[in-house]
Amino acid sequence: MSYLRDRHLTARTLMAALALVTAASAQEKQQDPSTIRVETDLVSVEVAVTDRDGAPITALLRAEDFVVHEDGARQKITNFAATDVPFNLVLVLDTSGSTRADVDLMRRAAAGFLAELRPRDRVAVVGFNEQVQLYSRLTSDREAIERALGRIQPGSGTSFYDALHLTLREVLRKVEGRKAIVTLTDGVDSTGAYTFDLLRLELEKAGTTCYFLELNTEAFTRDGMLLGCEDDRHFKFSRKQVQKYYGLSGKGFEWLRDFDHCRLTAEERKEINGRLYEAGRGELRELARQTGGRVYPVEDLGRLAPAYAQIAAELRTQYSLGYYSTNDRRDGKWRELRVEVKRPGLVAHAKPGYRAPRD
Repeated sequence: MSYLRDRHLTARTLMAALALVTAASAQEKQQDPSTIRVETDLVSVEVAVTDRDGAPITALLRAEDFVVHEDGARQKITNFAATDVPFNLVLVLDTSGSTRADVDLMRRAAAGFLAELRPRDRVAVVGFNEQVQLYSRLTSDREAIERALGRIQPGSGTSFYDALHLTLREVLRKVEGRKAIVTLTDGVDSTGAYTFDLLRLELEKAGTTCYFLELNTEAFTRDGMLLGCEDDRHFKFSRKQVQKYYGLSGKGFEWLRDFDHCRLTAEERKEINGRLYEAGRGELRELARQTGGRVYPVEDLGRLAPAYAQIAAELRTQYSLGYYSTNDRRDGKWRELRVEVKRPGLVAHAKPGYRAPRD
């Protein structure tokens, strides 16, 4: 009897201790939300791998070939997807005044790009000039995509920022998996409501890699700007461009009150045009760097096909890495990323960081 009574007492004691531990653990979790939320904050990083000359690597890599650091701290890779995972890709085409004579060439080059992709990759098509048009949502039906390319029409004005905003909001916002935007443009925005700063913030949250085929239309645009206003072929700076120029030059927006394009001297027109193109080139490179993509300069539209082929090759050699950050603070702060490949001679291209979630 004594032995049984002692056993019952011991069992009750253990149960009481277990209850105290459970209650303490529950209270600790209630006080520190990060202990239960950290498991949901997966950080995903798209990584392209090339040799030191920028040529894509076709050899298949494994998770253990990569090292990821966040703010200098090494992270444990828990999710890994190799190159055979399908892509969601949006072709964005600039058909504004500076490119309108070559729209057929653009269509053919884009159709050739489709042939470089894999059957399961999904593609959408967006065209823009002053207006932004979604010609095709994401689909793997190549004939439907080619029909969409055939409907693209040239126009005036360049709503570049609006086009990328629509792409993120209407096409990619609810899409999971690997995502990329391939944009053909000179990068000089002239119409629309969106700005570079707004777009940069939106891309920061989107998890989408951006590639740009950068057209060189500066001389063509400059020559149109230098024509007299009595010439029907002349170009004019839009009010949005003038505002941007005065912001870049530091001259102050009070100059806008009396701005008259037709009263500008030839030198003033050259200066404004040059500053806008300089800013546009810098912005393309900033967006590409921020998203882990690249800029491919294209001197003339006849060389679009090789540039598209190079992007397609890079897309085929991308990897998706995922990890749960060792920093469980949900403070909304920027965190720097560094991705490396252990194999000698290989270079990883990835976004430079991300913004932590905020409670």
